[in-house]
Amino acid sequence: MQIQHHIFPWNSDRFIQHLSILGFALIATSVMYLVAANWLMLPHWAQLLIPQSLLLLSAVASIFLSKHDFLVQTFNTICGLMMGLSLAVIGQIYQTGADSYLLFLVWSVLLLAWLYRYNIGVFLLLCVISQIALFLFFKQTFWGDQFPVLFLVALNIVTGLQFYFCLKYYPKLRYIFILWVSIFSIWHMWSFLYGDGEIAFLASLIFTYLDIKIAYLISSFFLLSISLFYFYKKKDQLCSVLSAVGLGVVLTFCIVDVVSNLFSNSEIFQLFFIALVIFAWFALISYLLVKALPNSRFNMIPLAVGAWIAGLILASLMLTFWENFSLIMGLLFVFIAIYILKKKQSLFLRQLAYCLFIAGQVAFLFHLGLLIEEIFPILLLQIGFLVLSYFLRMHWFFIFMQLLGTYAVGFATILNLNDAFKTDDFSESLSYIVLLKYLFFVLVLCISKIMPSQYQRSVLLAILMIILYSVFFEFVVSNFIGLAVQHHSVLFYGLPVIWFTLFVCLFLLKQLNIYALIILTAFATVFIVYGYFEIFIVLSILAWAIQRQDKLIYGFSLTCLVFLLGFLYYNLQITFLVKSASIFFSGLSILALAYLLNKLSMTEERIP
Repeated sequence: MQIQHHIFPWNSDRFIQHLSILGFALIATSVMYLVAANWLMLPHWAQLLIPQSLLLLSAVASIFLSKHDFLVQTFNTICGLMMGLSLAVIGQIYQTGADSYLLFLVWSVLLLAWLYRYNIGVFLLLCVISQIALFLFFKQTFWGDQFPVLFLVALNIVTGLQFYFCLKYYPKLRYIFILWVSIFSIWHMWSFLYGDGEIAFLASLIFTYLDIKIAYLISSFFLLSISLFYFYKKKDQLCSVLSAVGLGVVLTFCIVDVVSNLFSNSEIFQLFFIALVIFAWFALISYLLVKALPNSRFNMIPLAVGAWIAGLILASLMLTFWENFSLIMGLLFVFIAIYILKKKQSLFLRQLAYCLFIAGQVAFLFHLGLLIEEIFPILLLQIGFLVLSYFLRMHWFFIFMQLLGTYAVGFATILNLNDAFKTDDFSESLSYIVLLKYLFFVLVLCISKIMPSQYQRSVLLAILMIILYSVFFEFVVSNFIGLAVQHHSVLFYGLPVIWFTLFVCLFLLKQLNIYALIILTAFATVFIVYGYFEIFIVLSILAWAIQRQDKLIYGFSLTCLVFLLGFLYYNLQITFLVKSASIFFSGLSILALAYLLNKLSMTEERIP
């Protein structure tokens, strides 16, 4: 009997592997919290022993668990982290006086030994550490000030070598490298346009003197151009398009700078022509990609990017100028967009429609809010725009934006109605915010089985963003604004219990046996009691992403887990001891759950 495919499959092999990794990660995190809380009170020998013991244990565990490649990679990555921690502790205790770049340089060299076998975690760690070592070297030796061009050359060489080994041995990371190279290029283009124009000397180059601005200009195109050429030759359509989009964004800064100078006397014409030229520029990129890659289904990505950038600029134009006239213009844009979406199937026109729709919607709602000075009607109108977008069968990303917009307006409504930033009223406002969040989560559970499949990604991505924002909001309020975050017990504990009960009844009863359900309930209870039940929700979304092989949701889920643990570290309402104990037992619960799920999966596979 084959395991059934569920919307949130907690019994899939890959999800069980992720649970095992998370369980070990939580246990390691709990140890880190415990050590951090008592670090200064520990004797020096204990401070030295802890990271090196973890290094040894991780190395030994990777040997005995060699049949499970994902566990071996996890333990090897932990070994890599512990090596860096050991070096830092040695430098701290013995006051070696070495510059920080030496620590990262030695760490990078030691990490090379762990690449004797395929290990994506160690390779990614090596890339990050070596980049930090390079940056600190030029900063702490003052070579960055004396030879800025040399720094740019070294940065391009190191990044290029990392990109080469990524493509050769770790091709799954190529999207991350394209993103990094794009950010790298945008930063250098920004420095070219708005940085200092000092003259730098570099004897190893053909030219004796080289303007640093020219170096930034070359650097902003160098790696992205190589990336585009390589992926085009390899017929990797998606990576070719993404590289082209990166180049397009880099050149967009030049376009903005030129147009801004041409229309410096009129901000209205300036923004309007910037939007027009950007849209035309990305349309040209799409046209060239169609010619170069005629059978690619990704050729319209640049056009979509251009449409969204132009839409944001048009929205800012109507928000800043025209005032009440923007109400009429906003509605006009929305009606034009609806007509195009209903009558036309051209990808170009549909992207144009999305651009007009978002610009018109934002302008209309913003200026209407200023006119009537009330926010609740704006919330109702935003819900109307969301429903309209659904019935027009718009793109999943557009629905995602509408969901976020609806939550944002609802959030603003609560703050507005309760005058949230007065200390006496804040706990009540926070309760309404928590209620709003879980109403959305519960609604998603109730309609998930009838929800169109193309919009499941929209909803789950919106949930992840809402979780991140809500945790970040509480963190800022408690740590920077100084207000006490107090929850009503009924909402704080009751809403997660309701969500968990619905989730189990709707999705897990047919997947898990009674023992797995008991462990899962204990695991969820720990999260509910200590106030970070969102981790459980993120795990459920991760299960969906693994089953659907959705790389976007998968990446966002893992990122969300990392941020949640990071915010938990800085949560001042929980002591280090309680924090460490709760995370430790959560990790044990996850490992026990993974073990039971694995046994259940093996049992089902043996049944004919």
